[in-house]
Amino acid sequence: MLSNASALKITGCTDTGLSRDLNEDYIGYDSNSGIAVLADGMGGHQAGEIASKMAVDVVLNQLKSLLNAQTSRAITGSQMLGFVSNTISSSNRKIYEASEASSARNGMGTTVVAAVIRDSRLYAGHVGDSRLYLLRNRKLKRITKDHSLVQDLVDKGFYTEDEARDASINHVVTRALGTSEDVKVDILQQQIRQNDLFLLCSDGLSDMISDAMIEQVLARPNASLDKIANRLVGLANHYGGKDNISVILIKVESLQND
Repeated sequence: MLSNASALKITGCTDTGLSRDLNEDYIGYDSNSGIAVLADGMGGHQAGEIASKMAVDVVLNQLKSLLNAQTSRAITGSQMLGFVSNTISSSNRKIYEASEASSARNGMGTTVVAAVIRDSRLYAGHVGDSRLYLLRNRKLKRITKDHSLVQDLVDKGFYTEDEARDASINHVVTRALGTSEDVKVDILQQQIRQNDLFLLCSDGLSDMISDAMIEQVLARPNASLDKIANRLVGLANHYGGKDNISVILIKVESLQND
């Protein structure tokens, strides 16, 4: 449970899309604990589906256990970031070991993005190209940077962000869970405000519709979170649905510790 919690509403949905036979994305969240986790699996027959489910289950359950064990004591920001990083690293080891133990699962991997809201901050960790966005005052900001070949080329000036969405190498990730025994986890924290809206999504959304379109949908007045989530998935399918599509939305409805 959250200590001095902010009031949150969380919803999510996942869709196979129009081009894939299998949904290898997986999502999980717990509104009471303020945790959301999303993963996009890859590799082999159904192996990606296994990897993404393992990532979400391990991170979500371990974070819940850690927070429940800490309810009577204060947790610092650095401790929270450590919790997030350690649970993602733990999931990496479990996926890697499962991959090594079965030839059918050999080489499986997954992206992951995880977020925890506690008190007046969001703590997040990610590996791969699944993203975390923040909508504040009707303006969208991406607060993670993809671990992908095309992002590396954007950083070096070979592509603009708009050009990168159409690049043929757009799906080559440079970091993923399960592909090696150890993985570097990027972590961050973000001060939250009342009415902030966070979006976790797989690249099946961000490759199909632009950040400007995402902003437009998230900023719709009086729309419920479920309608917003379904609208995002519907647009991704409308513009091609070339991959599995997953979204989780976290709305900060009130802050008890302003």
